[in-house]
Order: sequence, then C-alpha cells, then structure tokens
Amino acid sequence: MTALSQIARTKASVKAHILAVVEEQVDALLDTSDDLGGRTLEMAVWDVLCAIGRELLSAVLALACWSATAAANVVERGLRLRLDRDYWLTQMTTLGAVSVPLFAYRDESGKVRCPARTKVFPLHPACRSSELCLEWETKLGSQLPFRQAQDGLTFFTHGAAHLEDSTIARHGAVVGAVIDRTWTYRSSAEIREILRTKATRDGATGKPLLYLSTDAHALRRYVDASFDAPWKMVNGIRMWSVDRTNGQILHLGGEYTWGDCQEVARRFASLVADYVPAGEDAPQIVLLTDGMEWIRTWVFPQMPQGTLFILDFYHALEHIAEFARSRFGAGTKAARSWYSRVRTALFGKRGYRRRTQKTRRGHRKPKRRRTRRRRTIHSSDNRHGAGEALARKLIDTEVPDKHEAALNSLLYYVSQNADRMDYPQYRARGIQVGSGAMESFHRVASQMRLKLAGARWLPENALAIMNARMMMLANRWADFWDSPDLTRRLQAAFGIGEEPCA
Repeated sequence: MTALSQIARTKASVKAHILAVVEEQVDALLDTSDDLGGRTLEMAVWDVLCAIGRELLSAVLALACWSATAAANVVERGLRLRLDRDYWLTQMTTLGAVSVPLFAYRDESGKVRCPARTKVFPLHPACRSSELCLEWETKLGSQLPFRQAQDGLTFFTHGAAHLEDSTIARHGAVVGAVIDRTWTYRSSAEIREILRTKATRDGATGKPLLYLSTDAHALRRYVDASFDAPWKMVNGIRMWSVDRTNGQILHLGGEYTWGDCQEVARRFASLVADYVPAGEDAPQIVLLTDGMEWIRTWVFPQMPQGTLFILDFYHALEHIAEFARSRFGAGTKAARSWYSRVRTALFGKRGYRRRTQKTRRGHRKPKRRRTRRRRTIHSSDNRHGAGEALARKLIDTEVPDKHEAALNSLLYYVSQNADRMDYPQYRARGIQVGSGAMESFHRVASQMRLKLAGARWLPENALAIMNARMMMLANRWADFWDSPDLTRRLQAAFGIGEEPCA
C-alpha cells in the first residue's frame, strides 16, 4: 500500500512499476505454460491480463488522485498526507476490485481534506462500482434476472468482478430512473433523416409514413407496500416507420407509463411536439390503435391535423370472429364461411393487373415466359368506406332472438369505429392496418424481462428496467453513457453531495 502511494507520485515511476509487474506475470506464465492444456492456458492468460489490468488501473487512478491533491499545493504548504488504510478507497471494476490511496491531507486548521474523492470517485460511497462496471450491471440486469445477471458479470469478467444480485438490482433501478424519454427515442435529427431516406411513403400524398400507437398490458405489481401483487395495466407508446426496401420495422422510440388515459394523452402531445417533424418535412402520421374509447376521447385530439386514425384490423377481426362463434358455433363450417366473407369484404378483394409488354412485329415470345403481375386492391363498394358498408350489412342481417344481443354488440363496435375501418383505401395507399409492431414491442421491451415466473415488481423498478431496454432499442445506449453530464445526474440519483473526507 505504501509502495503504491510513492509510485503514483510521477508518471515515470508508474510506468516502471507496470513494466515490472508485466515482466513478473509473463515470466511466471511462461514457466508453467508447458504443463497446461489449451483451455487452461487461455484461462491462465486471462488471469494474467486481469492481474496486470488491476495493477495498471490502480496505478493510474492513484496518479489521478495525487494530481487532484497536488493541485492544492500540499507540497509547498508542507501539509501532512494521510496514507493509512482509512484513507484508501476500494472500488469494484470490470477488472476486479482495486484499492487506491486518496492522498488525503490535514490542512492548517486540522481538518482532513480529500479532493480526490469527489474528482476521481464522484459516485463513492453510495455506489462502490466504477461507471463502466455500473454500465455492465445495468445492461445485464435489464436483460436477465438479477441472479443470472450476477453470474453473467462474474462469467464475462473471468471471475474478476463479484457483486451481489441485490446490488445489481439497486444500481439498475437508480440508473433506470436517470433514463428519461430523451433517451428512449432516437434524436429528432435521426428521425427526420430516417423519414426522408428510408421510410415508406403514402401513395396519395407522397409523404413519409410515421406510425404511432398505444396499448396496455398487465404486470404483477406490488400495491400499498404489501406482498399482494395483482395484475396492473402499464400503457406503452411506440413510434415507428417501415423500411421501404425490405419492409422491416424501423423503431424510432417508445416509452411506458403507469399513468391513466389523461397521462397517456399528455405524453402523446409532448411526443408530437418534440419528435415529429413539422413544416415541409412533416410526415403523414398514422395513429393505429385498438377500439378503446378513451383513445378517441383523449389521445386523438392531441394529434396534428390530417392524422389518419385507423382501427387495428386484427382487433376488428376478433369481434367479428366472436360473433361468428356465437351465431354459428365455434369451429363450424358455417362460422368459418361467414367469417371469411365478412373478412374479405372488410379487408378488400385482392386482384392482379397484368402489365402489358410491347413486342417487335413478327417477334414471338417463348411460351413459358410470363409477364410480371402487379397486385392491386379493389376499393369498397360503399363510397363512405368498408366500415360503413359492413355496418349497413349488419343492420340488414336477421338472426334468431337468442343471438340478437351478440349482433347488437358487434354492430355497436363497428358503427363506433366505421370511420377508422376503410382498409381497402389504406392498403391502396401503402399504409399498415395491423398493430403488430405495437404488440411485438410489448414482448421485447417488457414481457421478455418482466413477465417471469414468480416475479413481482415495484412500479419504479419495473419502469427502470423498461427504460433501459427501450434505450437499447432506440440505439441510444452509447450516447447515454458518453453524455458529459451523466456523472452529475448519477450523483443526484444516488443522493451524493460534496462532503469532505472527515
């Protein structure tokens, strides 16, 4: 310990010390390498690298601590350094635990000062992990159960880093609370560029298509500080486009909230204001959701003028299939036939238009050669759209009295959403009519991590995990950890203030 305190005073002594350590470790490895197998030899090399890494990291951190103390002119002032064990700091890093002298000193008033504590180790003692180790903990904890994250951290550091799963859980919750919506969405400039160069375009207006959706799913959540964990609904929001070259989803951002419908509406309003391009670059916005009435009441009014409000086609089919089962019996031929006819009428008939190909006079094409066919969508017979056509058809449908309630339920659902159900028109314009992107978002953003056997979540911990996962989906992980004010925000999250050493 005292030796490192002396070595870390100059860069030359640090370099000499590291070279000596490297030589010692390499010599020891070379002396025993003849007796080791391939796997054992590789593990031995990792042990050497981690050992050298710890020595190097300890030395450079000690050098940084000495620089922070030397800036206070302790040598010129003749102040006494505190180099005893009480003024050393141990921190867990991705290379393992390292111990570093802080070079604390007692000033003229007799008070111990320790500038290195705040300048070199700003998160200590509330967080005894280095920032890189904290990043690794958060990433593993957001993808794996905390016990598995603990094992994964030890495994991927070749046994150098050891942390409790409860520590990873606590650190993950704190970091997740720092991740706000500015990190769960791509930047405004990146969204604008994706819409301009990659997104599919509206066949009617030529504008890039930008999709928004909201949906809820249930998680087990602690309530009233008790062990009762009922299912509670958490509302998700997603923004995406579709790649016009391969049809893949281009995730632009998303978030979750335990708030009610009004909170969701407020988030949509700020989402549009912060991330949706305006002016000449304004896209064609499509709000694609299920038939919940609160979405029409609270969310849709927050959308810009000209937004297309579409009922998810598969939610509509669920109601149609439910009536078919009730009217004709589940799995019967009559139910399948009725469902198929209604689905075709609602979705739009598919047809193909053969492209004419000019040929030279007297030229005969080979018989096996076929001209390319282009698929086309036939519009609805009703000029007001397929939704109203279906509603009128249901009005004219006669059913036995025992099925009247089921028919009225379906008719009410269709009539309430008829203006959102002109699927042939939407498809002809190249617009998605299914909210599969929103449903799959639940799976990757929350359910794969949070819906585990026996899992119970505090609201803030669940949001922390989802925030970290959504930041990864938005490809903002590196930007977040490289942000210049991250340390300050982590200090605030851990409740760390600037306090003297003693």
